[in-house]
Amino acid sequence: MRILDERVERYLHELQPTRSEVMAEMEAVAERDGVPIVHWETGRFLAVLCRTLDPVVLEVGTAIGYSTLHMAEQLQRGRVITLELREDCARQAQEFFQRAGVADRVDLIQGDARETIEAVQGPIDLLFVDAAKDEYERYIELAEPKLSERAVLVVDNMLMSGEVALADDAETEWRGHSLAAARALNVGLLDSDRWLACVLPVGDGIAFAARR
Repeated sequence: MRILDERVERYLHELQPTRSEVMAEMEAVAERDGVPIVHWETGRFLAVLCRTLDPVVLEVGTAIGYSTLHMAEQLQRGRVITLELREDCARQAQEFFQRAGVADRVDLIQGDARETIEAVQGPIDLLFVDAAKDEYERYIELAEPKLSERAVLVVDNMLMSGEVALADDAETEWRGHSLAAARALNVGLLDSDRWLACVLPVGDGIAFAARR
């Protein structure tokens, strides 16, 4: 399924600028090895936020560091604290950060985010969540006490290739548990008295929210 009309999607793709050498290599590695990374549009959205806010970022789910690089490139005094479960991905990400010249702006913590979040020192200005989909709500819950009063939240894959809009009994590529979690979180954020939120068709769909 497509989230956007094919013509609009093609037009937006043609607008994308040339990547840096390291970022282009990351995209090639992700394609070759089947590593899940954010869509370029999502990375760019995060980059614009970081350029504007120069925040302390908490990223849940590093993978090989593609979204991290988008953010870290735009920081001046801010930094990214990024959490990754897999040791091999964390090691690969660190190598990319060194080569891209952003390692001094990134603190990578390897381990289960449900445990490592507790060691993160706040205040956090931007929380970006892109890890185990079934645990999204738990990650946000654990991070909330560390967020600054004006913190913003970005959550990836909230439209799941458009499959969140299908009937419950429809055949889907995304797992049923992940779809149910995304639908529940979308509703929860839009109805929240703690977050002012919207869901946008950027990349694979993002939830974007500010603390009330």
